[in-house]
Formats: sequence, structure tokens, C-alpha cells
Amino acid sequence: MIESAFMSKNKLAILAAVAAITVACIFYFALRPADAGNPAPVVFEIRHGESFTDIVHGLAAANLIRSSLAFEVASVASGEAFHLKAGLYRLDPAMSSFAILSQLASSGGQPITVTIPEGKNIYEIDAALANALVIKPGELVAYDKNGEWRMEDGEWGTLEGHLFPDTYQFAPGSGIQDVVQKFLDNFRAKAAPVLGDTTSTAEQTLILASILEKEVQTPADQAIVAGILEKRLAAGMYLDVDATVKYGNLVSGSERPATSSPYDTYHHKGLPPTPIGNPGLQVIQAALHPQNSPYWYYLSDPKTGKTIYARTLAEQNKNIALYLK
Repeated sequence: MIESAFMSKNKLAILAAVAAITVACIFYFALRPADAGNPAPVVFEIRHGESFTDIVHGLAAANLIRSSLAFEVASVASGEAFHLKAGLYRLDPAMSSFAILSQLASSGGQPITVTIPEGKNIYEIDAALANALVIKPGELVAYDKNGEWRMEDGEWGTLEGHLFPDTYQFAPGSGIQDVVQKFLDNFRAKAAPVLGDTTSTAEQTLILASILEKEVQTPADQAIVAGILEKRLAAGMYLDVDATVKYGNLVSGSERPATSSPYDTYHHKGLPPTPIGNPGLQVIQAALHPQNSPYWYYLSDPKTGKTIYARTLAEQNKNIALYLK
């Protein structure tokens, strides 16, 4: 009887061990990558105030984890369930649940630094912010188009031109309203005093500066080209600026220029309706102080970037044949 009881206890121990190993294997399998062969990145967002359960459900819905239950157990057991931080994260299905958990618990909290170079347009800034995981791709452009921000900042028709180029720090999980407000506050502090108080005049200067930023490189050339464009406007000529046409294509989502676009300065006289980028202070100064010259035309040498000037259309056509063909 004693031997039989001993044998029974051994069997129970063995069965318990087998069961424990089986559960451990299943649990380990459930925490493996959801799709080890798919490293395609997914931008995943944890919103402020979002519950742990909602976060786990979101990961499962995005096919980033194999098992919600296993992820919950691992998160609670490790204590990381209480340290998940709001923000945007670049994850992929080839990551294990442990790797995802570690990133969600440790990547947030630190400010995100993003430098916006002078002359970048809203589409390029949107991409830079999205790449840094400050916003979702397309979020800035969509926010500009929906016009909600104009309720407070109604003096401008678009954010384009008012996203002042500078180095910014954003808190992880910043909302689009906070991101835009940071840009606008900086614009008001640094650019607005230089542009002056008259909104319509300031906007015209900003549009001209955005064109100069795209067209020519040096401060000296920017001042000369500002004078050329001012002369064309005063004479009722077409501006004939390639950069505005390219921007119009971005706005319309077409790769082919449309003559109906108000940004096509080969077919529409005057300045385009909005800035085509976000100029810095240097080029704003050039737009405010255009330099007189005998020139009416210019082009950029694609090899050197040097600006080539012409007094007449005939001279310009010679330069085009020499430098651009």
C-alpha cells in the first residue's frame, strides 16, 4: 500500500510536470512574433488615458501579437502593464510580444527632437514629423485642410508658410493641436515681427519669400530675384516660376501640371494664392528688400546651382539652350 501510494504520487508529479511544461510551451508559442516573416512596420498609437485592455485589443487588431491573453499575463507578471506610455510607436509583426512590450514601456517619455529645414513645405514637414513618430502620416496635411485651427488663427487661410523652420521638441503622444500650436507660436514670435502688422501685405511677402526659397540659394541672388519678380508683377507679366507649378501638382495630387491650377504661374498672373513652403528669416528679409537690377529673367544652372541672369527674353532663350538643353 505504501509503495502504491508512492507510485501514485510520482505519477501525479510527472503529470503535473508534463502539464506545466505543456502550458509553458503553449505560453511561449503565444508570445512569439505574430508573423516572423513580415517585418513591415506598423505605426501603433497609445492615446492618453487609454486603458490597458484597449491597448492589448489594439495590438491584436493590428496583428502585432498572437494572443491577447498571453500578452496580458506577460505584461502583468513583468510589471510592465503599469508602465505603458502614450505616444506613437513603430512596431512590426516580426517582433516578439516581449520586444513589443519592452518598447511600449521604455520608448515613451523622452521629448522627440525634430529639425525642420528652411523652405520645406507642409507635405515634407508632415513626412518628417511622421517619421519621427510625432504624428501619423498625413495628419498635418489633413488638419490644415479641415480648417479647424482657423477658428483660433483665422487671419491665415492655410498653415503653409506659417510652420516656421526651426528645431522643435515634442512630447510623446502630443495631439495635432499641440503640435500645430507650437509651430504657430514660434512663427508669431520670430517671423511675424519681421513681416509687419498688415496681414495682407505680410502674406504677400511670405508667398514671395517661399518662392525665393525654392528658386535660388544665396541671399544675394534671393534679393535680385525678388526684384525681378516684383518687376514682373508690376508690369502685369506672368511670373513663370517652376516651383509654383510643382507645388500645384502636390496640392492636386497629380504629377502632370494643370493649367487650371492657380499655382501655374505660366498661365495665371500674379502670385499664387498661398505660400509654397515655409521660409526662414533670411529669405523673408530678401522678399522685404528686393534689389533693383537690369534683369527680367533668370535660371539656375543644374550642374552648379549658380543663378544665370538675362536682360531680355532673347538672352534668356540663349541661356536656356546653353544650360538646360
